[in-house]
Parts: sequence; structure tokens; C-alpha cells
Amino acid sequence: MAKWDNYIESEDVMRGRFVESNGRDSRCIGKAVAQALAREGCHLLLADVQADHLIAVVSSCREATSSNISIQTSLCNVVDKSQVQNSMFVADNIAHGVSGSKASILVNCAGITRDAKISNISDTDWEEVLGVNLKGTFNMCQAFCETDRAVSLLTSGNNGGSIINIGSIVSTYGNIGQCNYAASKGGVVGLTRALAKEMALLSFKVAQSKEHMQMSAIRVNCIQPGFIETPMANAVPDKFLSEMKRKIALRKLGSPDDVADLCCFLASSRSSYITGETMECSGMLRL
Repeated sequence: MAKWDNYIESEDVMRGRFVESNGRDSRCIGKAVAQALAREGCHLLLADVQADHLIAVVSSCREATSSNISIQTSLCNVVDKSQVQNSMFVADNIAHGVSGSKASILVNCAGITRDAKISNISDTDWEEVLGVNLKGTFNMCQAFCETDRAVSLLTSGNNGGSIINIGSIVSTYGNIGQCNYAASKGGVVGLTRALAKEMALLSFKVAQSKEHMQMSAIRVNCIQPGFIETPMANAVPDKFLSEMKRKIALRKLGSPDDVADLCCFLASSRSSYITGETMECSGMLRL
């Protein structure tokens, strides 16, 4: 779903911007991302397939900030292109009402696992994981970067836009029982790099066509979390958990807030010269 520290809040570098964020695990990274963006003063549209998850995250976002921000929700299956387009339409309508522009930040957190050794991965398991994790991210990016919409973002005076895709360190190092998950998140990295080049070229062309206009950009980056403290991680036997920590240079699991803080940095103007990058948030994990 679609989540700082005082040094950003004090300069209001994100206040008033509108975010669309999606995700299926409201207890973990997606929830933390939504809360952090709310604390930054961003208006939010949270998209998820489960209404009860959305209600819980909205409540937590309200508790996280005293700002008078708009927090709206949209039931959306990211695999369904028509639902994605409707969600983006809703986000832009709300954004226009509160800021006079379009939603300028997209955080793609939606992800599922169907873990099994390769001989036991069914066609359904493969298609569902690739569908949500890769096709879903593609669908959201495609809706956000539709040409007329992208040009409008680039000429609105809001410094363009930022897309943050949540990948996984598993796509870099692999993990037993996660061939489908690793493939899907590896695809997200490739999508991020290719789309970053496309949006950089479009941004340059728009700036050239508008005489004396300062160039703004739509940036696209990817975060690769390592082992993060989640209910799933807490259920792992202590012996295995200790072995995982031994492979991390910092000797501890990360928190959802660690990922959320990096996400907020990439969403803000402080990262205005960063695009096409894949950043690990793993404590230097080496599987």
C-alpha cells in the first residue's frame, strides 16, 4: 500500500503534494510508507484489494499526523488495468481539488509470494506472483506516465513527478523456493531502468518545446528491501533468524520505517538528480 524526519519536515519540501500508493500488506512496508508520507503533509490516495486493510491504514495515517491532509481510498486490483485507470482518475480528481494539479508521486508496494521449489510451482502460482508484482507495477506506471498526463505534470510547476517501485534484494541474490518471486522483482528493476530513460527523454523534450521553461522531470527509482521486521519474519524460528542476521553486516533486521524513510527521500525534491536507480535497504545483506 500505499508511507520523516524533522530535517525534511522543517523545509516543507513535500507538503501539499498528492500521492497514490498501493499495496497488499497493510501491516508492514506499505503501511509505514503511507504513515511517513502523511507526516510529511502529503495528500494520499491509498489503493488496495481489501477494504478492511484500507480502513486500518487510514486510521494509522490520521494518528501519524496533525496536518489537515486529504486521505482517500480506492479498492483496486493492480492486475486489472481498468481498475488501475479508475484509481488514477480518482487520484487526479482529488489532487486537482486540493492542489490544482495531478497526483505527482506514485509508490508501488503491491506484492505477493507463493513460495515453493521450482518443481512444485504451479502455473497459477507463477502467474499470480508475476501478475501482481510485475504486471501490477507496470499497469500503475503506465497509467501514471500516460503521455498527456505526464506532459501536464511536467508543465504544472510542481517539479514533475516521482515513481518509487518496491523491489526485493531476492531479485539480486536469489533465494531458495522463490524463483517466481525473484523473477517478478527482477522484472521490476528492468522496468524501472527502462521507464526512467523514457521519462527523462520526455522531460527533456517538453522542456525544449517550452521556451525559457526550467526543466522538471518524472523520475523513476526502485528500492530493494532486505530482511525487514514483519509478522512473517517474526514467525521464523530463532535459529534461522540468527542465521539470517549473521549474513547482514549490521547484524539486525531492518524496520518498515527504514524503507519508508528512503521512499520519502526518493519522493522529495532532495533526490531531484536521482533516477533509474535501484537502492538496497538491507543493512548490507549478502545471501
